[in-house]
Amino acid sequence: MRILFLLAIGFFSFSSAEARQSPFGTCPIPGYENDNSVDCGFIEVPENRNDPNSRKIQLAFLVLKARKANAEKDPIVYLTGGPGGATLIQAGFWANSPLRRDRDFVLVDQRGTGYSNAVCNDLGTDLLSILAEDYDMAEEDKALREAAAGCKAELKKAGVDQAGYNTVHNAQDLDDLRKALGYEKWNLFGGSYGSRLALVYMRDFPDQTKTAVISALFPPQSSLYENFIGNFNRSLSLMFDACEADGSCNRRYPDIRNIFFEVLKSLEQKPYTFKWGGEPFVLNAQDMLMLTHQLLYARQTYGQIPNLIMAIKEKDESVLQAAVQTLSGRAQIINFAMNWSFNAYDEIAFYGGADIRKDLEAHPKLKPGPAFFMNDPDIVAEWHLHRAPASEKEPIHSDIPTLLANGTLDPVTPPDNARETLKTLPNGYFAEFPSDGHSVFGGCYFGMVQQFLDNPDKAPDMSCAAKPLRVNWR
Repeated sequence: MRILFLLAIGFFSFSSAEARQSPFGTCPIPGYENDNSVDCGFIEVPENRNDPNSRKIQLAFLVLKARKANAEKDPIVYLTGGPGGATLIQAGFWANSPLRRDRDFVLVDQRGTGYSNAVCNDLGTDLLSILAEDYDMAEEDKALREAAAGCKAELKKAGVDQAGYNTVHNAQDLDDLRKALGYEKWNLFGGSYGSRLALVYMRDFPDQTKTAVISALFPPQSSLYENFIGNFNRSLSLMFDACEADGSCNRRYPDIRNIFFEVLKSLEQKPYTFKWGGEPFVLNAQDMLMLTHQLLYARQTYGQIPNLIMAIKEKDESVLQAAVQTLSGRAQIINFAMNWSFNAYDEIAFYGGADIRKDLEAHPKLKPGPAFFMNDPDIVAEWHLHRAPASEKEPIHSDIPTLLANGTLDPVTPPDNARETLKTLPNGYFAEFPSDGHSVFGGCYFGMVQQFLDNPDKAPDMSCAAKPLRVNWR
């Protein structure tokens, strides 16, 4: 279960006596079809662009029109993470964004996600059910393979060509959308997997890209699996450092670092069962590592980790229920069939199960490793056999003005990824946020982005990024 981004969800509803006519068909999101401040609908693209006889699939999009009448001509297109994350479900959040003031803001559900021909939408729920059982890694692997087999049968029934689901095709989809909407150039705005998609688009469509703004850097030359445990360990250690340096956190949770490993060891010996959704949820050591890893993604949630540790030690069900509920919400947003499909092509040709197990051996205190992640590369390797050529692992060289940002505590795409990416972007600027994790969204970041879009040939004022922010140690 891989969640490489933080989503804000919301919807606005509108009413009108008569629906507008659109050249792009019905608006995919109910409530927007009569709103004159948006354009929405579907475009058709080949499912497998390497097959001249490929079937067509539909991509759902929503354009939040700029609020200013004399808007800039170059829009922003948002590239969400995952891979496999739904985008249009975030429309309510972006509708209120200051980034929409001067430019159209384009949302698109990437192929196989959200409203864009998604299949196996219940797979996230199935995976959460596996987490609730007291499985060791071998039993979990068996259950994951059964879930994967069920989804594969669903894909086959739907006629899905798995060869079509990769980042190169995704980038080509974006350019088809740009042309359909009549934009000459646009500004790329993505995070996590969306940063990789942006970089590939910059490489393949440089003349159509005005600028790029990318965060939580996941460039092609990086690996999801090779340093996964090491990245987790680094982020976890920094979180403990931050708690120890904070007077209130240290007083409330003294010696929390050692308590974490004591509680982890106790769960290896005796898992703890509590109720979630009216059913038993068995929390074992790998589940605790999984929950901890996910809470490290954002400053708004990593402050909950000391409380989670103590809740497990003291058997406080309410805290554990809230943590699982957060995880459940995220699991519904990712389409895991697409997550596995993209990673099978983009990652498994280069790194896999042997690499993550080697990384775990180098960090034995984090054994048995977080649930799902340890089995993930082996499941992905068998998902399909289509693999990226070596050229797809090369760094992206581009002189397109680019703003990069990363949180210091990011547990899955550490700041070194951004620094490495910057080496081949001569017109790039990098801001590091010392108090943030995988998400850097906030007033400082959005203000910086606005400055950069207005004047991409000059470094924006990044001083606010360096200021430590308050962490709510709950």
